[in-house]
Amino acid sequence: MEGVFGTILLIEDEESHVELIRRAFEDTGSNWEIHRVVTVREALKWLGENKSKQIFLVIADYLLPDGTGLDIANGAKSPEEVGFPLIILTSHGSEQLAVRSLKSGAMDYVVKSAESLQELPWTAERVLREWGHITERRKIEKELERYVKELEQVNRDLKEFTSTVSHDLKAPLRTIQAFSTLLMEDYADSLDETGRGYLNKIREAVERMSMQIEDLLKLSRVGRKYTELEMVDLNELLEEVKTDLSARIAERKGEVVVGELPTVTTQRVWMKELFMNLIDNGLKFNKSAKPKVEISYENSGKNYLFRVRDNGIGIEERYLDRIFNLFERLHTHEYDGTGAGLTICKKIVEELGGVIWVESKPGKGSTFCFTLPNYR
Repeated sequence: MEGVFGTILLIEDEESHVELIRRAFEDTGSNWEIHRVVTVREALKWLGENKSKQIFLVIADYLLPDGTGLDIANGAKSPEEVGFPLIILTSHGSEQLAVRSLKSGAMDYVVKSAESLQELPWTAERVLREWGHITERRKIEKELERYVKELEQVNRDLKEFTSTVSHDLKAPLRTIQAFSTLLMEDYADSLDETGRGYLNKIREAVERMSMQIEDLLKLSRVGRKYTELEMVDLNELLEEVKTDLSARIAERKGEVVVGELPTVTTQRVWMKELFMNLIDNGLKFNKSAKPKVEISYENSGKNYLFRVRDNGIGIEERYLDRIFNLFERLHTHEYDGTGAGLTICKKIVEELGGVIWVESKPGKGSTFCFTLPNYR
């Protein structure tokens, strides 16, 4: 133990025990400074005046003239609450007293004997080593608490920022849309076919940009909003999706077939957005006389594997890795949309702990596959 240094506060009213403890530390060749007091009151005063001590250990007799050694713990329930490493000594030990000492924040409990007091320096060394681990853990926990608070503030700021940006970007779009509508209504006769075509292109561009802003907002909210997981019956959820897409289904004279699906632990809002995008794409990118989208799943025990299969136009192999990129549109003129839907799907699946991919061939339809963890 040579080279160890610091201050020990020894609270002990028995002179013989004080002498045994001093000799035990001297025999180890350590450089400990032992400051001895007799009462709880003296100990509390010393602790208050020596908070800046580099290293100190408190060794306290249980029975003292004005109380017990545990009184200096001030009702703490753990070493972290006590704020310093504490060893309790007693002449008459019992299991109940040992449990009480440890529950009150002491790091060790030693029954006095010539042998145990002789070994006290090694007990102290072990306690200080454990205290070092506790101190380091407390630092890490405080850092984590600080990071969590900073992250919460960043999320609040980001939410405010995205809302402000959405409003500020949409305001001029609404103005452009309003004036272009006025021009079409009030001055259509003054414009030739080319002029009216230009105005229509302006209105279409404004609508596309408005949709892109909405899609960017959805993308920014994934991972920040609606994070609570819950038990979700996917059969009920898909009925809602089909109802919400009823206009699209009727317009395309399509069919959405849903097999028996499980109840899963997931995020309900995100899952609905995920299925809405995949089913809508299956109906939209489809030249069949009767578009069809089928949803099925498998349970491997560790994960669920979901498949959303359509009989649509399919995708060339060279584009399979690109379609999840933001605003990636393979058919820019034939089909409406911003190209952000599959990016949103990818982020949702990844936030939920899964992966997503597509299997497809031109003219043979596409199957979008994604996994979700099975928490049961």
